[in-house]
Amino acid sequence: MIPVSDPLGEDDNIVAGFQIEGRTVRGRVTRIGSVLDEILSAHDYPAPVARLLGEAVLVTILVGDALKFDGRLIVQAQGDGPVRFLVAEYVTGEGVRGFASMDRAAVETALAGDVAPDAMMQTLLGHGSFAMTIDHGPDMDQYQGVVALEGTSLSAVAETYFRQSEQTPTRLRCAIGEFWSGDEARQWRGGGALLQSVAADEARGSAEDDWDHARALFETVEDAELLDPDLSSGALLFRLFNEDGVRLLEPVTVTKRCSCERERLRRIIASFPAEDRSEMETDGAIVMTCEYCNRDWRFEPAEVEAGAS
Repeated sequence: MIPVSDPLGEDDNIVAGFQIEGRTVRGRVTRIGSVLDEILSAHDYPAPVARLLGEAVLVTILVGDALKFDGRLIVQAQGDGPVRFLVAEYVTGEGVRGFASMDRAAVETALAGDVAPDAMMQTLLGHGSFAMTIDHGPDMDQYQGVVALEGTSLSAVAETYFRQSEQTPTRLRCAIGEFWSGDEARQWRGGGALLQSVAADEARGSAEDDWDHARALFETVEDAELLDPDLSSGALLFRLFNEDGVRLLEPVTVTKRCSCERERLRRIIASFPAEDRSEMETDGAIVMTCEYCNRDWRFEPAEVEAGAS
């Protein structure tokens, strides 16, 4: 059989939809390289924390790209473990960002013993909740669904969310790893895929049979395949679904975004009362740190005062 035309190539930092021909099943696939490395390298996260946040970023991209409007998707997980909170946000047409808040000493203590991979999420996050928030924009109310933080991975928790909140059979696979290339420093990269059942119609057969068929093939995906920089996402999908045929959609480029533009932050500081701004000064300047980028922004009081007047 002639391979399907592959618009994805071997490019990183993309997400694309796909449809299994003649089946009531669709999905999305993503491959993230330098963008994920920039997000995870902004903070000196222990490797297991970086992998957990990386998984949240991949889930957010896969789900967020399916939004049929210009808006944003926010994925949050918080619990009573040493990683208190993590969040990833995908904005249509703009990109993705992510951040994890942790008690570093408590994380190191928790990781001091042997932790099985299937127990890592619970070890780091503990008991808590997982939420997906869809923001349609300023003219519409936000929608949020929340489920318990139970399972072996954030992907598994997201599957529970879709089953309970959306009544949509869903499978998610995400892989996060570090790669070395020649003399370059190690870099984080990730790959993921989402599979969902859609409603049947007269032109297609049983949705349940289609789902069982496609899911069985999807389960054969290995982490190494999702991460392999020399195996394109399109080639991977063809390996999985070539007997049925798989139609790939044009990919969307994923960038790293953040809202910590200097002028925006200056306006925020200028909106504070003068007394509050004075208390924020240290060594003659006001410094704001972006939690996502881990970047300090320094403002002279006169600069802020001019904008407040």
